[in-house]
Amino acid sequence: MRIAIVSGLFVALATPAAAQIDFTHFKDSAGVANALANLQARFPGIARVQSIGQSVDGRAIQMVKISDNVATSEPSEGAIVLIAGQHSREWLSVETALYVAEKILERYFIDAVVHADVDRLEIYIVPVVNVDGFDYTWLNGVNDNQNEWRKNRQHNPGGTFGVDINRNWGYKWGFTPSPGDDNLSYGNSTESSPVFYGGMAFSEPETRAVRDLIDGLPNLKAFEDIHTYSELILSPWRYTSGPTPGSQSLEALANRQVNVTAAVHGHTYTRILYRSSGGSTDYVWNEHRAAALTTELRPPFSAPDGGFALPASEIIPTGQEHLAAVLALMHDAAARHAWIRDYTGDTGAEPSATWTGSGWSRAFWESPDIWTTPAELVEGSTVTLNVRVQNADWTPLGGVVVEAYYNDPRITLEFPDLTSVLIGTRTINLPPGFGATTITMPWTVPSGANSMGEHHWCVGVVIRQARDMALTTKPERSSNVGMKNFQTKAVVAGQIVYTAASNVLGVAAELVVLVDSTTLPRGWRAEVLAVAPRPAGKYSASTLHKARLLDAHGILLEPGETVMVPVRVTPPRGARRGDAASVRVQAALLPLVAGERTPFGNGFTYRVVVER
Repeated sequence: MRIAIVSGLFVALATPAAAQIDFTHFKDSAGVANALANLQARFPGIARVQSIGQSVDGRAIQMVKISDNVATSEPSEGAIVLIAGQHSREWLSVETALYVAEKILERYFIDAVVHADVDRLEIYIVPVVNVDGFDYTWLNGVNDNQNEWRKNRQHNPGGTFGVDINRNWGYKWGFTPSPGDDNLSYGNSTESSPVFYGGMAFSEPETRAVRDLIDGLPNLKAFEDIHTYSELILSPWRYTSGPTPGSQSLEALANRQVNVTAAVHGHTYTRILYRSSGGSTDYVWNEHRAAALTTELRPPFSAPDGGFALPASEIIPTGQEHLAAVLALMHDAAARHAWIRDYTGDTGAEPSATWTGSGWSRAFWESPDIWTTPAELVEGSTVTLNVRVQNADWTPLGGVVVEAYYNDPRITLEFPDLTSVLIGTRTINLPPGFGATTITMPWTVPSGANSMGEHHWCVGVVIRQARDMALTTKPERSSNVGMKNFQTKAVVAGQIVYTAASNVLGVAAELVVLVDSTTLPRGWRAEVLAVAPRPAGKYSASTLHKARLLDAHGILLEPGETVMVPVRVTPPRGARRGDAASVRVQAALLPLVAGERTPFGNGFTYRVVVER
């Protein structure tokens, strides 16, 4: 091993133990296995090959992990997952995944930006998800009918073979499209169909293996599913033409990927969205709110004689242009350029807050970079909304897009969301030197109460720039998203404050509501009161069983259920009219599932005043 200096970094240069992977021909399953072994042999300190599960026929589904500490898990680091080969005949997707893996590893030793990005990430690449089907396409040579096989090799009850594993994912599995949306891409229940979606969601070991990989990552930033062909970059929702939560951020991300891809060889991928259901990207966005993209590689849709059996000469140029897109996505997940603070003292680390079991580690809903002038709001009045944007670079940063929204916090605290109301948009340039720039825009304060009868609203800000895109809608998980609570009327001390919570997780959950007493002035008390007893038979036997197994002591909520949790705030004896306190109420939904119980929640800060 040799040492070199690259842009001020001391970098260990790997001594190759094997030649570079040969991308002048397509590889069968043995060739893929050899290529993965090659990567581990050449880069033992930053590449590790392992199995994530087994196929229907018992074959290992292999993955290469790329990380500066590849032998250990670092939950605080962001994770990116790339998969390919869900469909057997899409050989170019397999080659592209291998090409991207090799070039990331090679560039780690010569490119300071890639080196820094890899050091902040854990990257997981699965070149062939559908290993049985992929093997089947090579069974009798590339010119036989097997080369057109798409599904896995599940032996179906009716005697046919195969399930389309990219129609077997759990979100909207078996979805029936609306009139006018129907086409061959939707999964269906006919076993012989090339898009047969299986007997139930996640019936196939291949989809379960990738799901378990994804669901086990505590800090998932981005996911990409690589396919061929048509030269498309697709984002959720795939199952419907209806609007998507966070569509503005997803659209901006996908369009940026189109641009960086086209800059390599001039192939302009498009955003034409064909519909499909039960796919991977919809599952990832719905379950994790991590950026989820499907890329359909070369050739274009108009290619003669179809696009699956394209010449091997397309492997390297396709890999080159897709590498540019993956490196951009990596940089989004790893680096920080323009950003907004979630709390005083925030350094931009992601996530900015975690659930400790006894509350959120930080009040991430109190961004000091969002405020109004005047500070006290009057319903229906127009105030000045101030947004401070931080620059994490020594150099100037241009083309920074800043979007401000407000939400009814009893509906959602995602930014942007389908219910978000746009306050304004600005495109700014940030000066160098780790400074901050404040922009202003008018905001007409909402009149009346929110959906739960409270005079309580949240403003959220989303920041994006060509080298630093928002990858989620969750403020605590991204330095590109910030939020701030605002009240149009203070709560009167002694009154009951009702904290509403809805289970939006799709599975039964335990709700935990807490009051942060450390923020109360001396003598003030705040307490969470008991919720009214639940009706007999409210919970399913399964929910009660899971709650016992997981020792859940919070409020149980079935999917879609809403509960009002009362909180009483009492001033000290002798308090005078006009005395006030800020009260933080925190909440988290913990799904009743085995393993990692990823919390979903937030908090509110109420201003409570004495009126007597």
